[in-house]
Amino acid sequence: MNAPAGLQHHQSRIDACIIKARQAHALRRVPIFVSALCRVRQGEKRMSWDDRERRVGAQHLILLPAGREVGINNYPGAHGHYIADVVSFPTQALRNFSLRYSQQIVSRPGPSELCVPLDRHSTLAWDNLLQCIAANAPDALRSHYGEAVLLALALGGWAGPLLLDRHDPLCERVQHLLMSNPARDWTVACVAERLNLGASTLRRQLASEGGSFSHILENVRLGTALQWLQTTARPIGEIAAASGYASASRFAVRFRKHYGLSPRELRAAI
Repeated sequence: MNAPAGLQHHQSRIDACIIKARQAHALRRVPIFVSALCRVRQGEKRMSWDDRERRVGAQHLILLPAGREVGINNYPGAHGHYIADVVSFPTQALRNFSLRYSQQIVSRPGPSELCVPLDRHSTLAWDNLLQCIAANAPDALRSHYGEAVLLALALGGWAGPLLLDRHDPLCERVQHLLMSNPARDWTVACVAERLNLGASTLRRQLASEGGSFSHILENVRLGTALQWLQTTARPIGEIAAASGYASASRFAVRFRKHYGLSPRELRAAI
């Protein structure tokens, strides 16, 4: 299924196409050039990526992040055809969404999931988006309904892989990945594998951008802690652990060094 690649001619707007097939077929190593969402309307699809595999149907929404490579098998349904809708999202639309709804974007820990179970909210948002595109609505309306779909995914913790844009600076991509689970024992090798890079390549490219893995990890952990300290009533020790620090005392030292005041002082000030 190289439909998303074909959609790159419309990268300035959210657009859609329909994929149909009369016979089952398999495609290996399909590159995704334009970030997109796909829903099987009739039949079934088998998706494979990294070391994962999923069989999905109309009850799922499939994330196709730009820069990924996937394996796809499409199977016709009982009525004789495989039919799926694919909606492409231009890079700028995803960036605008990330900026606008940064507080609502949550990520599930663990490996990236590209096959998302639909609930009534995401189903309604998806149907409205398709109707909007089918009616040839203006770009502003497409963006509005497209953001509704992204928000439904984000609130469920599913949007992370789609928002990890291959065109972003590598430092931002690493940061986005680490934010999905700041408490995890992240290593350069682990992050490099998730980004389809070698560890030495990751280090070298981060250095060329003026960053380092340890610096980004520290910033993500402290930034996450800062947000939780300011916006929740969670105990400081719990925030320290959830941010990836083995002890509250070490967390307090790092926090003070970075921000100029301790977690307790910040809590007292808000």
